[in-house]
Amino acid sequence: MTTPAAREGGFPASPSTRIPSAGTVVVPGGSVFGDDIWDLSPLCPRPTTRWIRLDFERCPASLRDDIKHFFYLTLTQDTPLEQLDRLASVRRRLAPSTLKTLRADMQPFLDWLAARGTAQLSQLAEEDLREYATEVAATPVGQNPKSRRLFALSRLWLLSPYMRPNARLVQPFWEREGMEQVIGKSEWTAENKSIPVHPATMSALLIWCLRLVEGAPRLRHRISLDPNAARPGRTTSLPWSGELSQNQVDAHRRAVSTACLITVAYLTGMRADEVLGLRRGCCTPTASGSATGYEIRGRTYKAAAAAGRSLPEGIEREHPWVAIKPVADAIAVMEGLHTDDLLFSDTLFKARLDVGILDPAGPPSRRVHEAIKHLTSWCNQRANELERPHDLIPEDPDGPINLRRLRRTLAWFIYRRPGGRVALGVQYGHLHAATTDGYGGRVSTGLRDLFPMEEAFAVSDSLHRAVEHLQEHPHVSGPAAARYRAAASEYRDRFQGLTLTTKQAAALMANPAMRVYDAPEQALACCFDPRKALCRKDTATRASVTPDLTSCDDRCANIARTDEHITTVQAELVTLQEELAAPTTPEPLRHRIRAQIDRRQAIVSAHDPPGGEQP
Repeated sequence: MTTPAAREGGFPASPSTRIPSAGTVVVPGGSVFGDDIWDLSPLCPRPTTRWIRLDFERCPASLRDDIKHFFYLTLTQDTPLEQLDRLASVRRRLAPSTLKTLRADMQPFLDWLAARGTAQLSQLAEEDLREYATEVAATPVGQNPKSRRLFALSRLWLLSPYMRPNARLVQPFWEREGMEQVIGKSEWTAENKSIPVHPATMSALLIWCLRLVEGAPRLRHRISLDPNAARPGRTTSLPWSGELSQNQVDAHRRAVSTACLITVAYLTGMRADEVLGLRRGCCTPTASGSATGYEIRGRTYKAAAAAGRSLPEGIEREHPWVAIKPVADAIAVMEGLHTDDLLFSDTLFKARLDVGILDPAGPPSRRVHEAIKHLTSWCNQRANELERPHDLIPEDPDGPINLRRLRRTLAWFIYRRPGGRVALGVQYGHLHAATTDGYGGRVSTGLRDLFPMEEAFAVSDSLHRAVEHLQEHPHVSGPAAARYRAAASEYRDRFQGLTLTTKQAAALMANPAMRVYDAPEQALACCFDPRKALCRKDTATRASVTPDLTSCDDRCANIARTDEHITTVQAELVTLQEELAAPTTPEPLRHRIRAQIDRRQAIVSAHDPPGGEQP
């Protein structure tokens, strides 16, 4: 028989509303319903998930069984989202890791119930929920946590038909009137808002990681856990590692493992779960046989779902990640360090190596943080021992480095520092081609949520500087001078002073007249038109949407130069002229220096006459 509550709410009749018995299994071989702490970790095989515990001891005693019943239902029943009068981008059934967040989001509500002495959920009327919503709106937290706290009660209401009558919640008024009426418009975006690692820190760290990856194969017999490769008692010395005695082996293996993890995560843009879930044999050369092209196959977890249900075990990526040679080298190093299937075992990142087999799971975030701090300390110690102060890794002003920040930093570097140091510039050049014009495009790289926003920020910064500079120095030279001034003028009128939202960034990048990229290493600005771009003449068969700022050609029609760019050229001229005049400069080199001087003098001469600007 259909209950009155079910009829009034329009819900289907529930086959049973009884609270499960204390012995009802929640986790096979683990937690049962009667436990006040449920360990859901075995239900979530994501590489970064180590402990998922739902603690019900803080629930008011009169409500504890009903709240436990609610969480049991979220594990075993689909939430009837069709009962909502609005579209909601939420899962019908939540992953165990999300239940931990849901439990935290419900605690303020339970504390509120305890403070007002409410013993049953059915005692709450709409006026009571309005009182609680007002309290949520006034809480000093972000809009997203407020939204989650309210929707936790929405989910509780949706599952009420499966609960006993005294645990059934009335429909929250915000599901009729709109949640925005309570807490304002949603601020959520798909953008990764992590702060990029400071360029000085990231450059030095990556250089050390590449050094360790390059040298690791020659130390394999010392640091590998493969008994067929180990030779106890033998010391080895390499330029960057130094003398490796027996008591230094574990520390060096940890440093090498961390260097490999950073290299793979950073130069592919993988999420933490994705890189820590990589398995032996995941990396293969691309079908084209390119020396810099590799494909990495693995699982993705963030968007893994089927029929509205989260899949904690993830799914195989439809498209492999594309990678460059240092990534393939780092994976090969990890495959040589041990014989297990999982590349990045937690064991390899511990300060002390445990005796026995490797941990079958990846390191938790805390362990990664500690390992990166250890790697940084190790590298700085070697820099001091080698008397190379320029190789010290400076502390990042924005705090500890983690894998999430590496994803954002990769996009930042590609669009802000395409040249960088010579060695890194080459790698970023290869990486930019691989991740934007290469195999499968942005969709296959997993970076489509990072590149567009970071590129828009870079273009916005370039145009913002152009507007400010042109106010005092309006002179611009080069074939694209008129386009440069027009883009700066339009930016000033439409975007100046705004903090770009996702929609504004999309509008900026959709305007081909505003695609202005500053290239300080080349002392120019590129007003990018793919039809005229000489840096992209080898990609005529593909839709090139960004310039290659490492391959600028003075003959290109997209070039514009301001007084600031010419000041840089003039400073280079002084340096070259001093080098040419030096008696120690060999004669063959003088010819090249004279050619570089002639080139820069031509640039300065073309800029000087005000009438010499070209449209």
